[in-house]
Amino acid sequence: MPPVPKPAQIRRRRNQAPTDAALPRKTTRKAPVWPYGAPGAAAATLWGSLWHRPIASLWHDQGTEPTIVARYVRMALAEPMTPSLAAQVGALETALGLTPQSMARMRLRIEDDRAERPPAAPDNIEAARRRYEATR
Repeated sequence: MPPVPKPAQIRRRRNQAPTDAALPRKTTRKAPVWPYGAPGAAAATLWGSLWHRPIASLWHDQGTEPTIVARYVRMALAEPMTPSLAAQVGALETALGLTPQSMARMRLRIEDDRAERPPAAPDNIEAARRRYEATR
């Protein structure tokens, strides 16, 4: 005879993974001021690009120091890119959540505004039904 099933409140998993945090697709906050004097053209472009990414909203919320992001910008644009510098840049990319893999590890996802829309019905449902009936 099989064992009696447990009640529902006991059967639930207690080690469930936490849900992913959703980051907004568009950030509305402005980029902080470049902390190291006047940036070059390439640094200013990369700086603005980084602070308009979805992960920047997390940096704002957690109070990430802008000098950390500025350090990444300086290192990413440094010439020549030595292997040790490339490793440091990669480590900072991971720590800042700039790669898809690091976002997955941090359990972050970007909000999908398409999920709110209802699925569109096909326009030619009758034609598809006739083709299906013809193949039967």
